[in-house]
Amino acid sequence: MPLLDLKKYKDLPAVITDQGDYYSYGDLDRLQKEFASYIRPDLLVCIFADNNMAGLTACLSCLASGIVSILIPVGDQARLGSSIIQEYQPEYIWLPLEQHQNNAVDWFGYRAIFTSFGYVLLECTGEECRNLHPDLALLLPTSGSTGDPQLVRLSRHNLHANTVSICEYMKLTRDDRAVTSLPLGYTYGLSVINTILYSGGSLFLTKESIVSPAFWKHMDQYNVTMLSGVPYTYQCMKKLNINISSLKKLRIMTVAGGKLSEALQMHWGGSAARTGKQYFVMYGQTEATARIAYLPWQDCLKKPGSVGIAIPGSELELVDRQGNRIIEADHEGEIICRGGHVSMGYARKKEDLALGDVNGGCLHTGDTGHFDEDGYLYIDGRMNRFAKIYGKRIDLSGVERAAFDIWGQEVTVLSDDRKIYLYPEADIRMGDLVKLGKGIGLGQEVMEIRNKEEIPRQYNGKVDYRMRF
Repeated sequence: MPLLDLKKYKDLPAVITDQGDYYSYGDLDRLQKEFASYIRPDLLVCIFADNNMAGLTACLSCLASGIVSILIPVGDQARLGSSIIQEYQPEYIWLPLEQHQNNAVDWFGYRAIFTSFGYVLLECTGEECRNLHPDLALLLPTSGSTGDPQLVRLSRHNLHANTVSICEYMKLTRDDRAVTSLPLGYTYGLSVINTILYSGGSLFLTKESIVSPAFWKHMDQYNVTMLSGVPYTYQCMKKLNINISSLKKLRIMTVAGGKLSEALQMHWGGSAARTGKQYFVMYGQTEATARIAYLPWQDCLKKPGSVGIAIPGSELELVDRQGNRIIEADHEGEIICRGGHVSMGYARKKEDLALGDVNGGCLHTGDTGHFDEDGYLYIDGRMNRFAKIYGKRIDLSGVERAAFDIWGQEVTVLSDDRKIYLYPEADIRMGDLVKLGKGIGLGQEVMEIRNKEEIPRQYNGKVDYRMRF
């Protein structure tokens, strides 16, 4: 059964664009059917996704019609587009007409068969032979991809389970309207679209940045009720002195996609509480179809630093390095999640698209964390975030925790295996830097303090841990 049944809410508003264009669910259904009519359902389509009607129509068409698609986010197209197309050889490519005409990629072997909303659909003119697993629905790059064509394989059941779960704990209704403040091709951004349309609500479709005054004007003008962002989104909002009390219709704010500082959590949780809004701190991965845990909004100010509890219909546990389950509170271990939202596994080459579910509903996240006495989860770091300097193995997540203990503020720590780079929230004393060095067994000469504004970030606002110095 398709994830989205657009006919169910035929006459309700589905999309309003920042140009003032209006589309009902019936309009979306007509547009997605038109797109699907050009594609054989047993073949593969690659979508160069952007926050516009072209990207939205193609994504919805594939979800509604059962067409398997690869989504390449707009910010990753230059880095991933060529390698993914070369490896998986999709029979169809949906991309901006201008990009096609500029010959950014060699499109030999493809012909244009359909244009709409400034995009063009290319069809491969060669032999069509594809072996796709019958449960496969969607392929997404991981946020940690470094240019290799590894994709996460998601089933229709994965998408449905995650969507229903999010709708349940956020209690979304047809009166809600979400803004596309995240890239559509990013798992978090796509989950916002899926959940709001599954619940019969509507989207305010925009490519505007949150730093644009027009974004906030439109938030109020178009009665947006739901705002989603990564921690960097809320850092920028605080710096811009955004006053959410002026957004009368806004009722839900969500954050995921990276570690949120306790200071930001308390700031925005407090602002939400004072203005009658709900602030959800969440945790997820592409490998779990976007969402793994959430902190109920009522607990936001009671549990600083926590990402909460397992989403409905799933389970969380911790295991030590020997694979033994950790029962005690405040003991760190790897986070394991189980449920219908856990992906089928990875694809690293086109033959892998025929594989079944290798995860079996169980995901070893690679993240470490601990539970408090109430069973609420706290993320401690990544198992593989290590640097090797002077032959010494350094746990970068541990350095972040040690820095917090010394300075009482969040510090982002990166390394290129030559130096450790510290990005503090505020000024720090050099004497404390010496103290940190002694604590981790390194000299001050291999540590460098940098401005937090220089933190390298990915297209979706998440910290980019791949050093490029």
